[in-house]
Amino acid sequence: MKKSTWKRIINVVFSIIVIIIIMITVDYIRVTKYGYTPLFAIKTLELKDGGTKEYTGLGYKVIDYNEIKGRRDIEIGLWGMKRNSTPIEVADVDLAIAFTTDEVKAYKKYYNKFVKITSTVLKTNEKDNKITLRYTDEGGKYTLDIICDLVPEQTNISAFEENKNVTVIGTVKKYVGATKKKNKQIYIKNCMAE
Repeated sequence: MKKSTWKRIINVVFSIIVIIIIMITVDYIRVTKYGYTPLFAIKTLELKDGGTKEYTGLGYKVIDYNEIKGRRDIEIGLWGMKRNSTPIEVADVDLAIAFTTDEVKAYKKYYNKFVKITSTVLKTNEKDNKITLRYTDEGGKYTLDIICDLVPEQTNISAFEENKNVTVIGTVKKYVGATKKKNKQIYIKNCMAE
């Protein structure tokens, strides 16, 4: 083959690789940052659990959870990624200690994870459909607020009384460190409380 033919083949292969990388990057950003379904992956499965869907792309898979009483978030991973509707059960005290000891390590461990936490109700906000839980220790060193954005169907917020325990499941989406006026805070999206 001529040198110019090899050059064309290399350019075509390189262009295809760049296009694939751009497609994967766009879907990764859509899923992880904005919680949108992918553009460049094909829906390969839809479950009758409320509408959970799986999408398959070039080398990756996206699972868009929409369970009636369970997980409601979206995650992206390699083709071998399995559906997992079992939340990580974590005690509020363990969460508070983890975020006090090493915020970065704790955030990496829990960010975008589906969790189940039992803690004490600090306040409810029916207007915004939120409840705030708080773990506090005697000295206040490990105090942690857990702010839960409830799913729209959760309409029994008034049933959650202050200073009573409640169990929530949802996906950890944000952490804010302590300041002089505020405690450490974890934000959980798509919560269901009982």
